[in-house]
Amino acid sequence: MKQLWMLLICIAGVAAAQTAPASVTLTWLGQSTFVMSTSTGLKALLDPTNPGTFKPAPVDGLDLVTVTHEHPDHNYVKLATGNPDIIRGLASGEVAKIDQTVKGVRIRTVASFHDAQQGAQRGKNAIFVFEMPGIRLVHLGDLGHTLDGQQLSAIGPVDVVLLPVGGGFTVDAKTALEVAGQLQAKVIVPMHAGISGAAGGGGFRLGTVDDFLKVLDPATKVVQAGHTMTLTAGKLPAGRTVMVMKYE
Repeated sequence: MKQLWMLLICIAGVAAAQTAPASVTLTWLGQSTFVMSTSTGLKALLDPTNPGTFKPAPVDGLDLVTVTHEHPDHNYVKLATGNPDIIRGLASGEVAKIDQTVKGVRIRTVASFHDAQQGAQRGKNAIFVFEMPGIRLVHLGDLGHTLDGQQLSAIGPVDVVLLPVGGGFTVDAKTALEVAGQLQAKVIVPMHAGISGAAGGGGFRLGTVDDFLKVLDPATKVVQAGHTMTLTAGKLPAGRTVMVMKYE
């Protein structure tokens, strides 16, 4: 009888886990680097930056690492300990066609450019789309332009966007705001931004998150989200919200 009760409790626990709303936890390590953990069991490192102004500690327990493009402030895979899978968004300079599911998260790429000249200056950039029930999160990498209709259609409706805002080698604050409007994401997380008075992780100066906040509509809600935050399907903000994270 005791074994039967234990079995029933176990089955109930599994059923509850399967029906619970999906959630994603983000930890910002600086630049465009995040650790993403999902309620489905995936732990991923996104665009690991090389040591510089941002000095993240090595990350363990990872299932995979994603790299939007092969610049050293985005492809420092040595930041990952162990032996996770590496998904590179570019192959021989072209955006790789990624569409695979890992631990309940569908991972796709959408082709874009690192500049506003069709890649003539800095090449191509892979946008990564992460999908689980009720949450679609998009990491824009070093996007250098506004999105066209084909790209918007390929990305689809967005709940959370990790948005470069620092300018220099990506969209600047004003263009970033335009991109956010195109995507109509509920949650905007500024990234690839500098620290006031300091150089960025690649040794170049970037606009700060404060510069981005200055171009927002005053009605936009801004939340100080801290170093780590969790977002849950069905509990996302009703209106556009900017979540300002801390890298340490």
